[in-house]
Amino acid sequence: MKLRKQPVIAALACSLLASTLSGIGIERFRMDGLVAASDLIAVVDVAEVKREGPAEPIWFRNQLLQAERYSAELTVKRIIKGPALSHAIARYSLPTSFVGYRGLQTGTRIVFLTRRADSYYVADPYYPDFPAVGEGPESAAAEYDYPGRVLTEMLSVIASPMSTPAEKFEILRVDYALPHSPEVVAAFKKGLAGGAEDLKEKLQGELIRFGDLSELSPVVNLLLTAGAAESERVWLLYVIGNRITDHRAIPALRPLLRADDSAVRAAAAQALWHIADRTAVSDLSNALRDPDAQVRFYAVRACADIAAEPGWGGPGEAEFQQHQQKYLAHWQEWAKAQSQ
Repeated sequence: MKLRKQPVIAALACSLLASTLSGIGIERFRMDGLVAASDLIAVVDVAEVKREGPAEPIWFRNQLLQAERYSAELTVKRIIKGPALSHAIARYSLPTSFVGYRGLQTGTRIVFLTRRADSYYVADPYYPDFPAVGEGPESAAAEYDYPGRVLTEMLSVIASPMSTPAEKFEILRVDYALPHSPEVVAAFKKGLAGGAEDLKEKLQGELIRFGDLSELSPVVNLLLTAGAAESERVWLLYVIGNRITDHRAIPALRPLLRADDSAVRAAAAQALWHIADRTAVSDLSNALRDPDAQVRFYAVRACADIAAEPGWGGPGEAEFQQHQQKYLAHWQEWAKAQSQ
């Protein structure tokens, strides 16, 4: 029987997305790099973005692309980095064909601009701005800790009940760049209150990814009752299977091993592999007899990591497929001995 890879669908999806974005030239968001490249970082109100006509063609990956010029008048609410201004005009050009470049959005935004002569231009065409809140959030960052102050602005969007789900998801699309810090966890917890269910589930997965298990039991219930939005279900299975390493999660994971859905059982077994704690041996003994080959594979890997037996280290998938009964028999006998 071939091993299915449902618990890692999200990882594969992320990989495919990253490959697609890389194919059109989109770089990963790097806070420090964007801050360093910006002469002006400010929270502004953008009332209107104007198209000003054809621009000089833009070189992109050895291609010369036709482009359009844009400008936006900015009413400055607060300065993060740069000179004290009340108004500014931001200029930029965008190719007429999509290559991942983005223009400024209307509304309250935090913008990243670089100065050339007497004009301001977007510092990074991939990440020209992010949503922001109107009132200035309190920040523990020092005055010249610009990345810290930008992070506070971004997290305030997640935490604010006034931000829209679309604005919060816009911040979460660069979740990989956010530090695993108490400040981030606190903002995500505040963001759980109210809002769309898929946003809540996204944040629950993020908290689990950051090592906060407070939302694990609600997530387990969502998966057992098929209550999660399909777009977030795959994400939650990925987080459970790949990001949990704390042995305190084992009691909450046990019900997932009895789920009707094999993808849910496989995610739980994969988590037990990463946890590798002896208190899960009886659970793994049952998983070794699971009808799903992927569940059995992760159970074997978990037993191997717990026992650390020379010569019986966890097999790769190809090895397991070829000699599955040998590994299952060995680890079933080992698990039985542990219970005696």
